[in-house]
Amino acid sequence: MVKKPSYHIFAVSDATGEMAMNMAFAAMRQFSIENVNIVRKPKVMSQDRMVEVVSEAKKNHAVVLFTFVSSERRQWFIEECAKQQVVAVDLLGPCMEVLSNYFHSSPSSEPGLQYRQTSEYFRRQEAIDFTVKHDDGLGLDTISQTDILLLGISRTSKTPLSIYLAFRGYKVANVPLVHNVPLPSEVEQSDKSKMLGLIISQEKLVQFRESRLVKLGRPLSEEYASPEKVDEEIRYARKTFERLGNIPVIDVTGKAIEEIATEVLLVLGK
Repeated sequence: MVKKPSYHIFAVSDATGEMAMNMAFAAMRQFSIENVNIVRKPKVMSQDRMVEVVSEAKKNHAVVLFTFVSSERRQWFIEECAKQQVVAVDLLGPCMEVLSNYFHSSPSSEPGLQYRQTSEYFRRQEAIDFTVKHDDGLGLDTISQTDILLLGISRTSKTPLSIYLAFRGYKVANVPLVHNVPLPSEVEQSDKSKMLGLIISQEKLVQFRESRLVKLGRPLSEEYASPEKVDEEIRYARKTFERLGNIPVIDVTGKAIEEIATEVLLVLGK
């Protein structure tokens, strides 16, 4: 089988990187491309840090989208990208120049001003609070308010993925799938367009569960980590996803949380 190519987009900023991330996600919705990893690089302030980030981008053959409020840092970064022959797009600079001419005024060079006590800030805080209260099957009475509903068996990265997405401003609920335990009615009745299933390979799941047993000081012979038990749970998960209307499924095996989050948002059209 021919391995699919992997792509990387670096969202770089001297502030939070939120604007570059949003632009990357918006642009990606126009492409039917898989295996795209959008990596945020916030608070890139020094020249040394710029060199590190550009070097990492070059190593990953990445395209860089950047937003530097400081014109001086912007110029440093452009020169470093040119020096290392990394393709980079300045998202903020041209806009700042046009508005400077229009207003006959110089912009502030202080990064992050737009995130101080803004509606975006409060939206993100609300999303984080909601997500924490709807982790691992909690808060079923208000699950209809979620933006994204994640389903998966144990050890499929549901919680860390939920928190990461919450920091992106999405209200996320995650519900564990347990073999022979019916899904709560609130989940069955939820909007299927918000649902997404998480799956993982048998080999990796066995490895995760054996590590957990070791940490707990319990024998590896327990059914919890047996290949047969794991296979049974994976089959159950897939059947559940099909029964719910063939909801989208993402394989999280060997993927970073950022990469999984990118896939989730692309699949759900967020």
